[in-house]
Amino acid sequence: MKTILSNKNKLNKFLIIFLFLFLGGCANSSLQPDTYDRSSVQKISNVLYGEVVSLRNVVIEGSTTSGSIVGGLVGAATGSNVSDSKPESEIGAVLGGAIGATIGGNLSKNLQSSDGIQLTLNMDDGRTISVVQEVGSYKFSIGDLVEVITTKGKTRVSPSGIK
Repeated sequence: MKTILSNKNKLNKFLIIFLFLFLGGCANSSLQPDTYDRSSVQKISNVLYGEVVSLRNVVIEGSTTSGSIVGGLVGAATGSNVSDSKPESEIGAVLGGAIGATIGGNLSKNLQSSDGIQLTLNMDDGRTISVVQEVGSYKFSIGDLVEVITTKGKTRVSPSGIK
């Protein structure tokens, strides 16, 4: 009996350590127009020019994946400790995992959400496009000339510097 409790305590400690390491490894990459990840630097990017015709504030939702995984693991470990009976522990693990995944996913989604801006642009080639990005240090206004830069499928809008 004491060995079983000792093993469950070790499992709980392991899961708590795993939780912190996993969450640290799942940090969001920035969606701001003035922040680049290391794999995007020193790469050729396509640059188009356009004019801002519409602006709208939006909320960019966070990811639920990391929180759901961690919440499910912690919930399952906690739920498996409800009883010394194997069937009851298994039921507790399943229920605890489901509840933990739901709570963890919602918590992760709320913690990782950020303020964004939707820019609608009339491009020099005649197209009208829309780009959503995280609010950064740039302040856009209708009529601003902008650069639309695409690198590896990721598009960002920044002031063009052209007057």
